[in-house]
Amino acid sequence: MARGVRIEGRARRTLRRLGTGSEAAPLFAPCLGLVAAAFAVPMFHALLEGDERVARAFLYAGLFTGFAAAIIGVALAGRARTATTQTELITLLAAWILFPVFMAIPLVMLTPQLGWVGAWFEMVLSFTTTGSTGYATLTRVDDSLHLWRGVVAWLGGLMTLTAAYVILAPRRMGGFEVRTQAFSLSDQTSTAVRLAELGAKAPAASTRVHRALRTILPVYAGMTVVLVMLFGLAGEVSLAGVIHAFGIVSTAGVSPSAEGIALSGSIPIEMIAAVFLCAAATSRFYGDASRIGASVPLREDPELRLMALLVLAATALLFVRHWSAALTLDNVEGQGGALTALWGTAFTVLSYLTTTGYESTAWDSAQAWAGLTTPTLILLGLCALGGGAATTAGGIKLIRAAVLLRHGMREVERLAQPMAVHGRGEGSVSDGGLGEGAFLGWAFIMLYSGSIFAVTLALAMTGLNFQTSLVGAIAAVSNTGPAFAAVAEGHSSFANLDALQRVILAAGMVLGRIETLAVIAIFRGQSWALPLMVEKKGGNTGRKLPQSRR
Repeated sequence: MARGVRIEGRARRTLRRLGTGSEAAPLFAPCLGLVAAAFAVPMFHALLEGDERVARAFLYAGLFTGFAAAIIGVALAGRARTATTQTELITLLAAWILFPVFMAIPLVMLTPQLGWVGAWFEMVLSFTTTGSTGYATLTRVDDSLHLWRGVVAWLGGLMTLTAAYVILAPRRMGGFEVRTQAFSLSDQTSTAVRLAELGAKAPAASTRVHRALRTILPVYAGMTVVLVMLFGLAGEVSLAGVIHAFGIVSTAGVSPSAEGIALSGSIPIEMIAAVFLCAAATSRFYGDASRIGASVPLREDPELRLMALLVLAATALLFVRHWSAALTLDNVEGQGGALTALWGTAFTVLSYLTTTGYESTAWDSAQAWAGLTTPTLILLGLCALGGGAATTAGGIKLIRAAVLLRHGMREVERLAQPMAVHGRGEGSVSDGGLGEGAFLGWAFIMLYSGSIFAVTLALAMTGLNFQTSLVGAIAAVSNTGPAFAAVAEGHSSFANLDALQRVILAAGMVLGRIETLAVIAIFRGQSWALPLMVEKKGGNTGRKLPQSRR
């Protein structure tokens, strides 16, 4: 008991140190400098293509952004700044909003018909890994601009991962607030204590960023390179293959074509993409960045198990729906497309669940085979649920859904056997942790639903009909941009929206990317502090109680 109290006290002290912060160099200017350096990628591509006009646009944008980063860095240099939870979250929010302003400079120069709001909205779509586009016709856009959209999406995914492990994880946000209550790493040290030790070893924000990047960047960049190489071996050697690789690893769903990855027309390429979509939607490869995420064996990972269950269930449901409709058609050749329809359904379901939004090349044929329209509610439900915590996928997060599902199963067991003792063994989910995690997961779902309602109401007040407003809100808050064009009434697109509607959707995308809990923490002005768990004295059931209930 005394040892448990000492562990809890150490965790509280280190978390308090994380909340009050320490001296840290401002990271806004170096990150903006990285954006300035990224302009070189499309610039050199334009030079190789012999388009000096496009290359000059990216050169000027890079020089201006680099100059702005230098000015901001000099202005903030030498100041004694305290890296509190509030300041770090505000900096993160400012990056999501302001970085696209600089990223939009070449778009304004090369496609002035978009305007500043349209160009900024286009970059918000990519940088928040939402995907889709605000261009009416992608075929008229320069290849270097398409490459820039892919690079921005890739950078947005990297920033999302880094922020998750550097800012959100130590504060128990972004899905970690459920992990810290639902899982125990040992009999004496909880996940919350490990997170506290993480903050104690690297309290400075810059130090935490450097350490996280040493783990995240090699894996993230390595997955991208391997995927590009595999696409090349499969026959996708064009620029579209590189952009699709950026879109898959970052789950952004960007593409130089309105058809998405279906542009390749190759099922083997989609099979390769499906494997990397599964990898991008789980945090197992980045577990060392925060010392959590790889504590559960692969076969027992609740996120992977729930992902597999959802993909299988949704695919079976849609396939039975298609098969039942196809039986009523007198078309022998159409019946032979059952396997193709099955794959097209499975890939599209996985893509929407990971909030990527690519459709299979067999998706249209699957609907034509059965003579059915797009299953609106199923696709919207999948992208609203989202992928794993601490990944580039948006949505509610699978870990929250998994904990709520397990909590529901526990309650059903208690209804059947109310006198049963539901103790757990060492290293597994405890009663107290599961209940607390379910409460936090349900609270987040309520906040998430409120965000969708607010965006829907704001869009409806601008004149959009209810269905289009609702689909747009879900697509924005879940960071699944392609869902808007695929599901909205009349297959609408972001290009048909006015400036105010685009600003509202962009606000929803940023809110979905940073999550509602982080926004609440900004206004509260303190860390998102949850009660730590301590061992109950004399208990043999493994149950843990909050300190306030001891």
